[in-house]
Amino acid sequence: MTTWDRDKVASSINNLVDADLKGLDLSGLNLDKANLISAILTGTNLKGISMVGANLFSVKAMRADFSGANLSGANLLKANLTRTKLQESNFNDADMTGINLSDADMRKADLTRAKLVEANLPGVDLTGADLSEAKLTGRYQREGYFSRGANLKKGVLVGAKMQGADASGTDMMETDCTDVDFTNANLSEANFKHARLKSACFVNTKLGDADFRGAHIIDCDFSGAELIETKFHGVDLSSVKNISAEELQSSVIDSETKVPDYIEVKWTSEDTYECKLV
Repeated sequence: MTTWDRDKVASSINNLVDADLKGLDLSGLNLDKANLISAILTGTNLKGISMVGANLFSVKAMRADFSGANLSGANLLKANLTRTKLQESNFNDADMTGINLSDADMRKADLTRAKLVEANLPGVDLTGADLSEAKLTGRYQREGYFSRGANLKKGVLVGAKMQGADASGTDMMETDCTDVDFTNANLSEANFKHARLKSACFVNTKLGDADFRGAHIIDCDFSGAELIETKFHGVDLSSVKNISAEELQSSVIDSETKVPDYIEVKWTSEDTYECKLV
């Protein structure tokens, strides 16, 4: 069995497949394009490391510290980074399909254009992170079945940027989305049940068939948002800005839904209604 140390790792970047690097101090090393398929990095100190374009397929890096690391363009397909420290790390253009980031600390991380298809991120802290143009969808599987999007249940996205992101089918149930910028994002079929959405921006966002039941929606901007079949049953929308009567008409509300004072809802039957500007 190979015994690894910092120097040996630095000189073996093409031969780290299945390497047991658990608990080592590899902070600040340059491991660009390294081959780390199925390596064990549990509890490893990787602060400030450079792994640009590295192959981290199926690595086990639970409780590791990647703070300030550069993993742009890296392959993290099916990696396990549960409870990992990733503050201010760079995942620009990284492939993170099927990754497990449960309870990870990703504050101020750069995930621009990252591929987070079917990613598992319950309890993740993405405060101030940049997910602009990131992909958090499901994918086509056998017989035309399309899986759900990324799992962000009970996460923290306060102040995160998601402009232009494709997050269709994403689960953000009970997630804190305060001050998140969703401008031009695709959030079709997203689950926002019981989410906190104070001052979130949904300008020109696709929200078709999204579910907001039980969500706390305060001072959000819905200018130009697409709301076809969006579920607002029992939701308080009284403080939202720039929601159009036409789009609200295309959504699904009930008698318990509170609408802004600039829109009047006239019920024509128990479950049909007309919306118009006051």
